Amino acid sequence: MRTKLYVTIIIVVSLALVGIWGTNAQDSQPLTLNINIEADPPTLDPALATDTTSLNVIEQLFIGLVDLDDDTAEIRPELATSWTVSTDGTIYTFNLRNDVYWTDGHRVTAGDVRYGILRTLNPAIHSSYAFPLFIIKNADGYHSGSITDPNQVGVTALDDTHLRITLEYPASYALSILSMWIARPMPQWVIDAWGNAWTNPAHIVTNGPYRLTEWVHNDHIILEKNPTYYDATNVQIERIKMWMEDESTAWTMYLNGQLDTAIILTGHANEVFPQEVHIQPSACNYFYGFSISQPPFNNPLVRKAFAAATDREGLIQNITGGIQQPALTFTPPGVFGYINGYVEGVGIPYNPTQARQWLAQAGYPNGQGLPPITLWFNTSTGHQAIAEYLRNNWYTTLGVNVTLKSMDWKSYISEILKGQFQIWRLGWCQDYPDANNFLVDAINNNRGAFGGWNNPVYENLVTQAAREQNPDTRKALYKQAEEILVETDAVMLPLYYQTSILAVKPYLERTYGTSGNIDIATWRITRSSSTASHADGGTLTSYNNDTTIQIPPGAITDTVVLTYTPAYIMPPGGNLTSIGHEFDVTAVYSSTNQLANIVPGQTYTLTVQYTDAEKGAAIENTLALYYWDGSQWVKEPSSVVDIVANTITAHPDHFSKWAVLGETRRVYLPLILKNR
Repeated sequence: MRTKLYVTIIIVVSLALVGIWGTNAQDSQPLTLNINIEADPPTLDPALATDTTSLNVIEQLFIGLVDLDDDTAEIRPELATSWTVSTDGTIYTFNLRNDVYWTDGHRVTAGDVRYGILRTLNPAIHSSYAFPLFIIKNADGYHSGSITDPNQVGVTALDDTHLRITLEYPASYALSILSMWIARPMPQWVIDAWGNAWTNPAHIVTNGPYRLTEWVHNDHIILEKNPTYYDATNVQIERIKMWMEDESTAWTMYLNGQLDTAIILTGHANEVFPQEVHIQPSACNYFYGFSISQPPFNNPLVRKAFAAATDREGLIQNITGGIQQPALTFTPPGVFGYINGYVEGVGIPYNPTQARQWLAQAGYPNGQGLPPITLWFNTSTGHQAIAEYLRNNWYTTLGVNVTLKSMDWKSYISEILKGQFQIWRLGWCQDYPDANNFLVDAINNNRGAFGGWNNPVYENLVTQAAREQNPDTRKALYKQAEEILVETDAVMLPLYYQTSILAVKPYLERTYGTSGNIDIATWRITRSSSTASHADGGTLTSYNNDTTIQIPPGAITDTVVLTYTPAYIMPPGGNLTSIGHEFDVTAVYSSTNQLANIVPGQTYTLTVQYTDAEKGAAIENTLALYYWDGSQWVKEPSSVVDIVANTITAHPDHFSKWAVLGETRRVYLPLILKNR
């Protein structure tokens, strides 16, 4: 589900199976996932959210009738255990669980779902993303104010565990819409008591796998596992800390071992081991839009000229890493109604000659006479690089100078809807896998940004498509709508369909939603161990008890979180081979999350236990601990092997990525990976 106006989302993981050593006490720490969401969420109110930053938090806090599976985008039960559909496809009757509770102890009922839907539709709430619910009978009228009686809306709580929803017309994507955050149950008694402040940590009541315990604006959010969640036994990660850092900082943290999964910055994939790289296509796009209320883009020929002057292939090869798919149409692959513009001749491809002709026909030969033009985007190094490339594109082809401006995400999504930005950037990911979500929902959500663009022919086409039951006819209607959007009226300039390159540490098991979704309740952290060590020292033992790290008193100056995690390594080459012990040892200050190290002149003790079976072809008395210096494996000078006790011990003065390597008479032996 969650998508809308999006920023790049960076996920990071750190601690697992944590034990803290104080003076004499040992206390348990929760299994913690650290996530970077890049920006402060504008809201955590399901009725008001329109952006992925907000939605990726909301998804952890609230469950609905149904949800979309992260990997398959198929409908799966959530609050509803089953449902029936009338023969005409307009009446859905849901049977609800009776064991789902709000965090204050109230049971979640069908009445809470009804209240949540009606609240989103309530005109007094001013929800800018209520319109997908207009498939519900009289929902549009209630939202517009022409119907004032909520009982006329097609949502009825038959009793606490049965809900009936009546549609205006049969819609094959109705369940997908009901999976969205705007249809989630909401706690009326809390909202009535606290008004707009109901989402503050002190007041909020939720029903999902996590609850909100801390929100420090522009810094971090903390979620903790909800012990009353109906499926709590299957939620492994107990605590989520959501940081609000830029993507460059997050990438550096990943490389330093502070974060454990992140979007790889363009051109930086060679900085990590190949096994850590995951390429994931998604049902998301990246596009520029034009405000038709702002000259010179009130002239369609100017819009077409800018589109024809846009070199998507060059952008992808030179700026975005070469893995994105160029887009001439709005709806992405994998979504019903997708049109390949290059194959079917829809959209405006790169054509500098045609671009100059259109600009001249608009009255601006070689860009002469054009008013000042500004391209806006939310602050990000990635968005900046794309904007700079296209600015140069347009200058080279059209002779146009374009000014670049940016602002923070929260301000940006508010200002963009006023229609004052001549050119602006956004992205859209699927809420449900149907072109209706792109050609209707996305356009309606951003209509203000387009300067109030409205084409009656376009509106008629998408309305027909929404009601049409024949798939081939629907797709033909969506094709005609795409032609108007990106070619005839050219109010939108699609750039590419998203493909993410992610770096993931070996101990994190996670999903990769087709729309960038994150359902953290299904994620797992495996084979990682951490401890908090103070100035008086501490000991960390790996999850399988074969590695021990002992920090002596005085080796650190403040409380640090020491973490052991399995790692992938490059084959050592030459006459060296690995016996399967490869791991990271990292330390961060618990108060600042910054990297820590051993006090100069001090060392710690690192001990690895191995078995006879693991030695393989390695010559046992040559086994030693090696550390990775960023380009090669270096033997730790203090490393000593005890072939009787089957241990390798070292006293290093730094934390690093480590491997037990040994010499072999063979030139090359395939890398042995242990416990993968």
